Amino acid sequence: MKDTLSEILRGLRLKGGIFLDARFTAPWCVISHITPEDCRDLLKDPHDFVCLHYVVSGRVYVGVGDGERMEVNEGELVLVPRNDAHVMSSDTGGRPINHRQLVETSPEGGLARIVYGGEGPLTHLICGFLATEDRHNSLLASLPRLLKVNITEGVSRDWVESSVRFVAQELGRSEEASTSPAVGRLSELLFAEAVRSYAAGLPEEEKGWLKGLDDQYVGRALAALHDRLCEDWTVEALADEAGLSRSAFVERFTEAMGLPPMKYITLSRLQQSKQLLLDGRLAVAQVAAKVGYEAEEAFARAFKREFGLPPARWRDLQ
Repeated sequence: MKDTLSEILRGLRLKGGIFLDARFTAPWCVISHITPEDCRDLLKDPHDFVCLHYVVSGRVYVGVGDGERMEVNEGELVLVPRNDAHVMSSDTGGRPINHRQLVETSPEGGLARIVYGGEGPLTHLICGFLATEDRHNSLLASLPRLLKVNITEGVSRDWVESSVRFVAQELGRSEEASTSPAVGRLSELLFAEAVRSYAAGLPEEEKGWLKGLDDQYVGRALAALHDRLCEDWTVEALADEAGLSRSAFVERFTEAMGLPPMKYITLSRLQQSKQLLLDGRLAVAQVAAKVGYEAEEAFARAFKREFGLPPARWRDLQ
């Protein structure tokens, strides 16, 4: 799974960086999300932000919307894969203030910092991001709104832990360090470890396309497919990406994924269309084109056949 996931992540063209060193003392409560300004040194037109927070020491509660707040402890990483505004706090209550009111730029030009709170226990966070100039990729859409992982339990735990602690100690010394290739690579590695942990913990029936990562040939095809989902794919083209004959690819793909390639492509496009519809910025015809349908009518028929309602009606009911 590791090599295949790396290929898929490269296909997503995610770039990462660290933008904040935060030290909170209880009681405290803030609300946060990533903006294009946070990524200005890496990407001209960033989209599909992933926000990540690594707990260097202490404990934080993180929640999205009115949902329950998740406890995240020292050595754990929490990701917000769709960049929802999220509340972080020293306990499960409290009225949040915008974290941007608290950010202090370094007079030496180093990493921005927050030092805030009462006289209680310290929580030290390193906050980073991943972003891409592409829009609406399927991997991010398949992840939960909050994703927590203990990076010290992964196969790369020694390297990851030592690297994160190095960043925590050294990053504030220079502005260039926050967007250096090494720091960007660290952000990508943390994200990959979180996705691996999430996929490994899912029941088999809920893994969806992530379970194909276990097969190097199927995973290679999935990397290409999800990178260019709206392309006019054929079984032959996917088999070429996988490096197999057509018949061998169909057999291997169907065994790994539980359905044949073209059916999988259809379902993947329709699942992505649901995310685009919920986003609300595109008309149905535009959504159809984004997921590879030349005709809105064909898209609407396929959508209704799969989900029981026409696209516009389905969106209205959400």
